[in-house]
Amino acid sequence: MTRWTRALVTGASSGIGEAIARKLHDEGTEVVLVARSKGRLKELAEELPGHSGPAEVLVADLTNSGDLNRVAERIRSAPDLDLLVNNAGSGRTGPFADDELDLQLAQIHLNVTALVHLSHVAVNVMRRAGGTIVNVSSVAGYSPVPNTGVYGATKSFVSSFSQALHDEERDNGVIVTAVAPGFTRTDFQKEAQFDTTSIPDFLWQSAEDVANAALEGAAKKKAMVIPGAHNKAMVGSIKGLPTSVQRRIAGLF
Repeated sequence: MTRWTRALVTGASSGIGEAIARKLHDEGTEVVLVARSKGRLKELAEELPGHSGPAEVLVADLTNSGDLNRVAERIRSAPDLDLLVNNAGSGRTGPFADDELDLQLAQIHLNVTALVHLSHVAVNVMRRAGGTIVNVSSVAGYSPVPNTGVYGATKSFVSSFSQALHDEERDNGVIVTAVAPGFTRTDFQKEAQFDTTSIPDFLWQSAEDVANAALEGAAKKKAMVIPGAHNKAMVGSIKGLPTSVQRRIAGLF
């Protein structure tokens, strides 16, 4: 069953983005793959052929304004684009003051600025014939998280922004869905220098499980998707606690 005609997926070279791209391809959707890794994107494009050859590839670093504008222009010039997946993101682990400021600001630029930029372009394209935007957030956005404070704050923004945009645009034929995964087995933790040794196995999900939940939720026009019963329970229980307790719980992980 093809639910979308053409999708553009950022952060498509690995993890959740790759899993989403593969799922869409299996359903018959033409996929535009966006990421920094040229070699990996080309390999993936060969594995996910479209109607006229390998999947389309856009090599781009979305923290670079020129690259971001190129991706925005690709969205703007594609009248048949009916799905945007803003999955590209980064995280940093450790005390904020001990990290390099430029790296923290780059994290904000990728997780927030690029996502807002591409969402704005996509909404205005999709208002013509309808479409869907999936913004990948995180359960880390539901409470303050010491030692990943900027990351958690960016994901809180993504969830809030996406749900607001959902209500603004649904009468215009544009569905916006935020997806908030918990611990997911990808390269993200390694890149963020996040120590996962204390995380029990039952809290983990595969990238494929998250991708399936994200696309199912978007197809059902949901504003918010939290993959996994354990993540839903955790978020539900955290919401009712004082923020001081939330911080202590988050600090344990």
